[in-house]
Amino acid sequence: MWNDPEPTEDRSGRAAALAAFDRSLDRAHQARTISDTALAPGPAVHRDHRGAAPTTLLFDLGGVRLDLQIHPRGDHHSLSGLVGGEFDHVDVHVRRPGSTLRLFVGVDGRFEAHDLVPGPLSLAVEIPGRPLAVTDWFTVSTATGDR
Repeated sequence: MWNDPEPTEDRSGRAAALAAFDRSLDRAHQARTISDTALAPGPAVHRDHRGAAPTTLLFDLGGVRLDLQIHPRGDHHSLSGLVGGEFDHVDVHVRRPGSTLRLFVGVDGRFEAHDLVPGPLSLAVEIPGRPLAVTDWFTVSTATGDR
C-alpha cells in the first residue's frame, strides 16, 4: 500500500511467474504430438461419477512413443501412461510451474501420477544416450475434465 509505514514486498507472485516461464529445458527436444483427443462415448470407457471419460494424448519422442490418459477424479486428476520403444531405462517427470515430480516407471514402461490439481503440466522423458524430450504444456481442468 502507498501509505503503509512499513511496506513489505510480496515476491510470491513474481516467483510463480518466473517458475511458469522456466527456461532450463529450452535445449530439450520437443516431443511431437501425434494425437490429442477425448475418447468416444461407449460402455467400455471407464467414466467418473459425472460421466467424464479420460482424455488421451500420444507423443512421438523420435522412435519412442508416449501414450497418456488423463482421468478426471472429482476436483483432481490422475494420469497414466506407457512409454514404448527400444531402451533399457527411462525416467519420466511431471513438470508443473514451480515443481517437478519424478514418476516410477515399471519394467513394462507404465507409470502413474495421482491427485493432480488443475493447471498446466508437461512431461519430460529421459532415456540414456538420447536427448532429453519434453511435451508441450497442457492443462488439466476440473470444469469439464478437458485438458
